[in-house]
Amino acid sequence: MSRGGFLLPPPASGRPLRLLILGWDGADWNLIDPLLESGTLPHLAGLLARGCRAPLASLEPRLSPLLWTSAVTGVTPDRHGILNFVEPAPDGQGLRLASSTSRRCRALWNLLQLSGLRSHVVNWYATHPAEPINGVVLSNQFFQASEPPAQSLHPAVQHSAWLQARQAAVGAAAATRARILPDPALLQQPEDKALSQALAAAAERAETIHQLSLPLAARNDWDALLVFHEWIDVAGHHAMAYAPPRQPHISARQQRLFGGVIEAVYREQDRMLGELLAAAGDLGPDGDLNVILLSDHGFHHGASRPKLSGVALGDDRAEQEASWHRPFGILALAGPGIRPGAQTPAASLLDITPTALALLGLPAGADLDGRELPALLRADPLAPIPSWELLSGNAGEHPAELRLDPFEAHEAVKQLIDLGYLAALQPGQADRVAFVRRETAFNCAVVLARSGRGAEAIPWLEPLVEQQPRQPRYALLLVECLLASGEPRAALGQAEAFLQRQPLCGAMRLQQVQALLALDQQEEARELLPLICPGSAAEHLNLAEVHAQLRQPQAADEHYRAALADSSLAIPAHLGLARLALAAGQAEQAAEHCLDAQALSLRVPEAHLLLALCLAWLEMPQEAALSCGHALALQPHSRPALLLQAGLADPGRERLEQLLVSEATPAAQPPERLLPEVLHWLRSRAVGRIDSAPLPLDRP
Repeated sequence: MSRGGFLLPPPASGRPLRLLILGWDGADWNLIDPLLESGTLPHLAGLLARGCRAPLASLEPRLSPLLWTSAVTGVTPDRHGILNFVEPAPDGQGLRLASSTSRRCRALWNLLQLSGLRSHVVNWYATHPAEPINGVVLSNQFFQASEPPAQSLHPAVQHSAWLQARQAAVGAAAATRARILPDPALLQQPEDKALSQALAAAAERAETIHQLSLPLAARNDWDALLVFHEWIDVAGHHAMAYAPPRQPHISARQQRLFGGVIEAVYREQDRMLGELLAAAGDLGPDGDLNVILLSDHGFHHGASRPKLSGVALGDDRAEQEASWHRPFGILALAGPGIRPGAQTPAASLLDITPTALALLGLPAGADLDGRELPALLRADPLAPIPSWELLSGNAGEHPAELRLDPFEAHEAVKQLIDLGYLAALQPGQADRVAFVRRETAFNCAVVLARSGRGAEAIPWLEPLVEQQPRQPRYALLLVECLLASGEPRAALGQAEAFLQRQPLCGAMRLQQVQALLALDQQEEARELLPLICPGSAAEHLNLAEVHAQLRQPQAADEHYRAALADSSLAIPAHLGLARLALAAGQAEQAAEHCLDAQALSLRVPEAHLLLALCLAWLEMPQEAALSCGHALALQPHSRPALLLQAGLADPGRERLEQLLVSEATPAAQPPERLLPEVLHWLRSRAVGRIDSAPLPLDRP
């Protein structure tokens, strides 16, 4: 069938397989594995025994509406448009939850409808108002609102029946609450009662979501069922502080009351998993059901728990709460379409939609940011089509007049308010809308900066810094992006302007030093170093980079090792230690650090390239070429990787000299990490002298 100018492949022959996608917000393998070993999670253990598992790389910022929408669209948040928990109401009267009408691209259930498949969707973020797909949608608002409107579900004519089912689930929720909460008679303090009430509300909602998912799962009328639970994450934010080992600010009484909540919540989610799988179908090799279980991020626990202060008062509350979130979530797959025990070198939230399409016998879109995970699949994925967005037909989307940018709509209404045609916002509402607008723009800038598009983030950040010149988060990211974009003088100007207002900001002082180093003003940078006292692992990491540039390897080593305390920074810290070791001529030790980084993620090009360089120095050219190929697969246009690959492929002196001449006057652009080290290796080869001479430390 021809749609949008290209052919959509015909449905795969043979028995159609169905797909269950289950989301556990905040689930973490580091918490799950001890529970699996103790036999606490039998249903998850059974799923894993029949399938495979992997860590799942999250995105930044690690905020749930952004992440879960990326999971079902396969694109980054700047593309799908869900960039905050809330957004301005288009009628100009305050704020609303992030809405399905604000999403700028099709979700998985829209793609399946275009393919003639039927989906049910339960409680997914940003699904209100419910889209008119061929199936049932119980949006997040259906479970959040005390009186959910008809638009919170589809088909709307079933509103009364589903509302009765929601009310009936309260009975089952009472038993769930009792299993996770302490005896009410033990709750003597007001804060204990408040915490217990919050946890009880989360348990009731989770059980309600589960009870309404079961009849949908049992129906034999769907090709895909998507169910989302935020319970683990919500419980983590409320109760992880009370889990063992006891923190200094938690009393023994509080830990006795709430220390077992997290494990209890995992037990309940495991029970729900077993019941849902029993209702959904057969996971065996002769069955018709594939399952994807995932989380959007992990959750800090034990010694890595953040120490928060003033969370309830600060404008950066969302960012502080997100500091609980580890960069790797969980991914588990099972079913007849999955290779049991298979492993994947890397998996990301962006890979969920392409992999789901492959499991349903459909192609991915070439314009998606994610990719299939073929190592986990029994069948090879189909060749991609150019774009699902270009396919015509009924995708079960809202009418075009409802799909709009809430900020543009709000601005249009504001103009009517300014002209006197509409009543003004209530006191305080205008400030909240302005704050949400700023934070949404900042979230977009974070997405761009963390995906290697710092230059695109700068236009988002410059107005924020102008509007809020004393907000360090905005200014710090702007300076970082200016440095990454090869604009050190502009970065220095921004840093100095901010420090005039807040001279005690150590993080910005560190940015100032980095800008000075980028401008080759090393003496000025050294003079400022005594003013910097790192207060976080991130500042230790940045300070390590500074000391490395100043040829102070011992100090750099100390700060890199301090940064290892934060698991989210372990990869760059290991790579920093690897560069130090390589600069000292210790290629084997450097390779060990590269392998430590790769054990955490295989999606980092520098880890592969740096390992390739270590192997080249160790006279292992075949292994080096393989690692170099991995680096180029992730970053095809990397000059250092291309040079190293060419040098490994043809080590003749004439060819090496040609490569060196080609790099003698490189085009003006920000220096690439590891380029000096690669050039040093090439020079050593060109003169016929392979030794362990110290390598120059490049600029980060």
